[in-house]
Amino acid sequence: MSKSVQTNTLLFAALFKERGVLATLVVAQVIATILAFAPATADDIWIRLGGISLFLHLTFLSSLTWLYLLRKPLAHLSQPWQLSALMASLLLTTAVFSGLLVTYGGDFIAQQHTYQFILRNLLVAFLVTALFIQFLTIHFEKEQQTNALARAELDALQARIRPHFLYNSLNTAAELTHYDPEAAEQAILALAALSQAAMRVGKETALSDEIALTQQYIALESWRFADRLQVNWQLPAQLPEITIPCLTLQPLLENAVCHGVEPSLTGAIIYVELHISKRSLVILVENPISSQQQKRSGNGMALNNIRQRLDLYYQGHAKLTMTTRGDIFRVKLVLPLAINNAKEQA
Repeated sequence: MSKSVQTNTLLFAALFKERGVLATLVVAQVIATILAFAPATADDIWIRLGGISLFLHLTFLSSLTWLYLLRKPLAHLSQPWQLSALMASLLLTTAVFSGLLVTYGGDFIAQQHTYQFILRNLLVAFLVTALFIQFLTIHFEKEQQTNALARAELDALQARIRPHFLYNSLNTAAELTHYDPEAAEQAILALAALSQAAMRVGKETALSDEIALTQQYIALESWRFADRLQVNWQLPAQLPEITIPCLTLQPLLENAVCHGVEPSLTGAIIYVELHISKRSLVILVENPISSQQQKRSGNGMALNNIRQRLDLYYQGHAKLTMTTRGDIFRVKLVLPLAINNAKEQA
């Protein structure tokens, strides 16, 4: 695997998250415990442990702070330069705090030579950082392989979703050309928008654009089903400016049309609700189904495709549930907005 890193990809970005900071503190405490109990001296072990722990925690956290403040320019550097910056940051911070301790903590190092004390600290910091860099490199390469596999799986899933509605839409446009050329033109324009969206599966789009795209799809299907297809939209008075993966809502409506409207001779009403909070976006889609339709597996297969795509995008944090109550089939999709915001800020 190439040793270079892509733009805006920080090798040690995981250190700035909650688990990364916690792991850093745990490692610092383990090292402090080893150093405190290693020398056979008459000093009070617990006082020595407290002093070493304070020193290491300040050193590690200060080093992480500098790296966090410089994370954006560091993300544009190659992997060797990022690792060098990590090593330099920890060694420099160790030297600074060792010098401060020599100046203001003479009692703590009274039995040690000043230069010997600083060099020993730098040696320990170098060895720990070298081991950590080795572990970090292995972890990063494994993560790259996992992301590549997930990307390939997502490509396979979106390749399956594209032909499905495009085939039906092309048939609708072809039929309209025989008796309503103007409607056929509008259908082709709507189909063009849907085709463009299909090519962007897995990428972000504004929530308002996703709703508009879905409404275009419903308008296209209305030429095929006429009054048999009705959609009851229950949307917030004002849509927030948030982004979601492209083709998140449209496949849910397509599934409702295929399994709720198409099999019914009298048609059906599809209910769509959107509820938005600070942490999540909840999408509810309901459609009636017949008893024969409940026995078919196609409904679950289509939704499983949607679930897999969103699981890959949201790293398992999206939730899609399906329930059947009587002759009503309900899909509930919960998308975490916090993860989306974190991607935008990265």
